[in-house]
Amino acid sequence: MNKTLKNLVIASSALLGVFTIAPASALDLDSAKSRVSLVSTKVVGDGKASVSEVFSFPALSGSVAGDGTASVAIDLNAVQTGIDIRNERMGKYFFEVAEHPAATISAKVPQDALGEGTQQMDLQVSVAMHGSEAEYTVPVVVTATADNVTVVAVEPVLVNAASFELEGGLNKLAELAGLFHIPTTVPVSFSLSFNR
Repeated sequence: MNKTLKNLVIASSALLGVFTIAPASALDLDSAKSRVSLVSTKVVGDGKASVSEVFSFPALSGSVAGDGTASVAIDLNAVQTGIDIRNERMGKYFFEVAEHPAATISAKVPQDALGEGTQQMDLQVSVAMHGSEAEYTVPVVVTATADNVTVVAVEPVLVNAASFELEGGLNKLAELAGLFHIPTTVPVSFSLSFNR
């Protein structure tokens, strides 16, 4: 092997090594294809009847870094409950968006899950909201293609308002709506899509 060819082989090998160990490109959240929602239940009348409704959070932003560190911000002021006055009350009295405008979901997605294919795994998720933080183990399905990566919760995550010191706001909402009671624990579901 002549010297020029040998140097070319060495340079090619080094370059291949760089590409092999370099982290994957960052991914950006596609808010139009992503969804975070919860089921809220209100106990009415004398406490013997209840009504459940789905609330959603359409204003999402986020990314997954090359090392798999994922962060998604939820604009709490944009909550959609189906009733304008309730949207306003949720923001003002429950989430207290004047001081705490967003919730943040953070996780570390394994590198091998960002390559093409589908995997189910338990993801360690941290949620920061209203000045508090809570940790959850969430079973998810991660589906990766050449164009995007989706992360979908296999089952709802049970989130307790007490974990984020939101009980006072919940009681205020019940009082304003003339309800018997609003349970503090709600199931939260999510489907997040990231573009490469």
